[in-house]
Amino acid sequence: MAVCIGKGKATAAKAAADKMCEASRRMAMPRRDFIAASAAFAVSPLMSAAGRAVKTPLMLDTKRMAIWDGPGIRTTFFVKGCPLKCIWCHNPESIEPEAQWARFRHLCKRCAKCTMDEATCPTRALKRYGKPMTIGEIVSKALEDKAFYDESGGGVTLSGGEPLFFWEWAAELFKAFKAAGLHTCLDTSLYAPPAAIDALLPVTDMWLPDYKADDDALHVRYTGVSNAVVRKNLERLVAAKAKMEVRCLVVPGCTDGEDVAARHRYLNSIGVGERSIVDLEYFDYARSKYLALGMKDTMPLKPSVP
Repeated sequence: MAVCIGKGKATAAKAAADKMCEASRRMAMPRRDFIAASAAFAVSPLMSAAGRAVKTPLMLDTKRMAIWDGPGIRTTFFVKGCPLKCIWCHNPESIEPEAQWARFRHLCKRCAKCTMDEATCPTRALKRYGKPMTIGEIVSKALEDKAFYDESGGGVTLSGGEPLFFWEWAAELFKAFKAAGLHTCLDTSLYAPPAAIDALLPVTDMWLPDYKADDDALHVRYTGVSNAVVRKNLERLVAAKAKMEVRCLVVPGCTDGEDVAARHRYLNSIGVGERSIVDLEYFDYARSKYLALGMKDTMPLKPSVP
């Protein structure tokens, strides 16, 4: 049975239909867009309390489903830039704060005309290290795996490079993570001013500091800086009853033997128990990165196991 309606009623009906379509489109919002919109509520402006712009790092990488960077399943974000120059650094691309190009020679086919673009390089021999990401983009990325964090007791970890090299920015990022309901871990050398520790303490659920060498002369020789600042910051964390897991890298011929025992003794003396200390095995797998970046390979040799 046909139904006739007037022009006015037809216009009204069309408007109602349009509204229903718009509502349907909103309900069908892609999950990624929904997460991005939700993350916007957690974003703080990148300005210091004094009203000046905050030093913001380039980002190196995002590692999802990480299981060695704190409790549970995590997403680890890596910043580019570090004040230390560890000779054994396994992320040499993270030392300089500026963006860098790397060409992996074992993959390069020496094309007649290089694309100079990692996205179109046919053999993936080119890689650009260091890309900008806003706090909103980082939080949005982290929230994609929130279900896994909630199920496993995980969360997000900030690593590098050295996150405290950009401590004001890191504090803003962690405030955003906490506002989004995420557990936070900070992987750091602790080579930073006291203000950095004070800014991150309220928003960091767990600290993952390195203690690279107990002998200060060794620390200077192998990292380029004294461990006096690191020790003071370790003691500040203990005094604040911060939850932490101290990592002690054991580098054969450099920081093995007596220095490992000395690190444990010092940490125990300031109140860090053995259950909160982890000795890490050294690997020299990063040599191809040094070559690709045109950097001098300073990594100590790892003795072969018979």
